[in-house]
Amino acid sequence: MLDILKKYKLKISITLLIAFYVSGLIGILTNSSTIDFLSLTPLNLIVNMVLLLANHQFGKRNLLLIFFSIGLLGFFIELLGVNTGIIFGEYTYGETLGWKFFETPLIIGVNWIMLTYAVVYTIGNRIINNVVKALVCAAILVALDFLIEPVAIAYDFWSWENEVIPLKNYIAWFCISFVFCFAIAKYKNESKNDLAPFLLLFQFIFFGIFNFVLWK
Repeated sequence: MLDILKKYKLKISITLLIAFYVSGLIGILTNSSTIDFLSLTPLNLIVNMVLLLANHQFGKRNLLLIFFSIGLLGFFIELLGVNTGIIFGEYTYGETLGWKFFETPLIIGVNWIMLTYAVVYTIGNRIINNVVKALVCAAILVALDFLIEPVAIAYDFWSWENEVIPLKNYIAWFCISFVFCFAIAKYKNESKNDLAPFLLLFQFIFFGIFNFVLWK
């Protein structure tokens, strides 16, 4: 059984991701009364992160420290941002992302790890220079944030003062993403993750579909 799981780990992981994203998409868009799919958002992030780690190959020890640091720093940056308005602008978190500490969802650190990990391992070794790689990865994540923002506002992930997303939110996203992506890229070495491109693609498709529905 374990041998089968190892052999088909990637296929099983992709299937699970598809199941989570498709069921979430359908459940939220159809306003399912059977299951509160929005309340499962933290669980979805945890499952994404677990599947990423399960598909990580080579050199995990040093990177685990990097991932933990990104999660911790990401959380405290968000905590500072939401309580001061200095970093991203004036915003508040809703209830969708679950339990909060000082008005900051505990799961938000996992989200920073997941996204920066996924984008760096999607780029892989296509770009050798780590600074250039981090710049490209940060730009990709800002593009993803453009898709996330309207959905987040519509479904109570977070909300902005006067319903206006400030430019410094995107600037902050780029700068923070650059630092985190550079740290991962620097210690990535020969490690790889074949699930990362699929997860990143599913993120773009998922939020892209929601944007289409919201704009329609």
